[in-house]
Amino acid sequence: MSVELLDVFPEVTCTQIVLTAILLLLLSVCWYATSYHGVWERAGIPGPKPLPFLDHMLEFRRHGVEQTINKWFQTYGKNVGVYGLHPHRATLITKDLEIAKQVLVKDNFMTRYNPRQTRGSFINSLIVSTGDTWRRHRHVTSPMFTGVKMKVMLQHIKASAETLTELIRQCVSKGELISVKLVASKFSTEVIARVGFGVQTHAVSKEENEFAHHARTLLNVSYKKINKCINIINQFVPHAIPLMMKFVPQTDYINRDSDNYFKHFVLSTLKERKVKKCENGSGTPRDMLDLLLETEVSSDDPRLHDPQSKALSIDEIIGTSTGLIISGIETVSSALQGILYCLALNPDVQLKVLEEIDQVIPDGEDLEYEHLSQLKYTEQVINECLRLFPLVNSLMREAAETRTYNGVTIPKGAIVTIPINIIMTDPELWPEPKKFDPERFTPENKAKRDPFSYIPFGYGPRICLGQRLAMMELKTIMVYLLKEFRFELSERTEPKKGVNIEMETVVGFVSRPVKPVQLEAVLR
Repeated sequence: MSVELLDVFPEVTCTQIVLTAILLLLLSVCWYATSYHGVWERAGIPGPKPLPFLDHMLEFRRHGVEQTINKWFQTYGKNVGVYGLHPHRATLITKDLEIAKQVLVKDNFMTRYNPRQTRGSFINSLIVSTGDTWRRHRHVTSPMFTGVKMKVMLQHIKASAETLTELIRQCVSKGELISVKLVASKFSTEVIARVGFGVQTHAVSKEENEFAHHARTLLNVSYKKINKCINIINQFVPHAIPLMMKFVPQTDYINRDSDNYFKHFVLSTLKERKVKKCENGSGTPRDMLDLLLETEVSSDDPRLHDPQSKALSIDEIIGTSTGLIISGIETVSSALQGILYCLALNPDVQLKVLEEIDQVIPDGEDLEYEHLSQLKYTEQVINECLRLFPLVNSLMREAAETRTYNGVTIPKGAIVTIPINIIMTDPELWPEPKKFDPERFTPENKAKRDPFSYIPFGYGPRICLGQRLAMMELKTIMVYLLKEFRFELSERTEPKKGVNIEMETVVGFVSRPVKPVQLEAVLR
């Protein structure tokens, strides 16, 4: 055959064939890299012109993502059409609050978009589920956060707050700085272990038990250089990531060893509890895992196709468990870093919070569930800290169908990104947006603002289910800590006095300080 081809093309050399093949390959790559361009031009949405293959990467590298998006808003308005912000996708970045309402509330944008893939059990959780599967998961998990159950959870949170207070006492007695990320992770891990799984992790101990260790390492965020490489590969060749995850465990943002530990833990715990249930009969559920156990059905049960049923497969129970661990630990520990930093930076506010706590819960009186709603100023402080240091930078949705809102057409398959960190520091919505001012959240000031200007936990049907639990944890720990300690900045703290916290985004959606916050704690 090769001889026949040479007879037909006698003057074609091997070098020419190789060069032609390379040219065709380059043309194919170029076509692939630009095949999704032109979406916003056809829809009449303004935006920066993308470069072939690189899209807007050079601008992001040069100025940073947040600064670049802010510049685009100033140049093109509240809606900007871009490419490559998410792997091989046309993306509408919007800070138009009316469009944000439509996107977050309307069913056609119900699909939450996840920029990173995983092979871990987290893929079966409520957080990443879509469509009717999400509706069924939500139907199961919503009752976990009723007022009655929250009162029960408070007892576990108070016990965990006691152990955290003791841990900080030990640090103060040794003259050590308080590593807020470390102690906050211990606290939030113990809370989740108690309310979710009926496990005590002994957070005050220097030694971690298995549960605490694997809960802390479940989210694979330690390999910064590897994560940067993965992000680049994911940006240009997203289809390669599933293959890489098979051979390079660090490619997955879920730690494989920790994920396997929790799979085994949940399976063995469920088996043990089923035996006890058969022996003793069904009693009042002790924790969230008991509630999930009541919903278990086989993987071929028809109820798994009914969005209104309260049914989960064993894989979904495991996924919901790991999702609870990730969201419950990372959010509270990150939020507490921002809160204690703001209090240390603003001692007058710290004193005002303490005065309210002492007024609502006098010395010698135990914290009760009813007290939490009376801590009005404390809640204002938490809200202002979450505004300045949001738990996630943006909310992302994938268009399930083409829709037009206020003259803006969003085609099917496009990604809508709502940069809540930018919205919550927009000078048009927040005067002196970088200033720490809890008075922004008085009832009078809140009534003057569009509620969509402040959405740290999301909004609409997919608002964070654990919002009430997170706020209860944060208020409780502030009560316990501020009654005993005063937090300060100094020349040895991180950040130092006069230096601001620098934030970063990890695994595509989690926002946290680049350097863990370390503060001085002084006994009152």
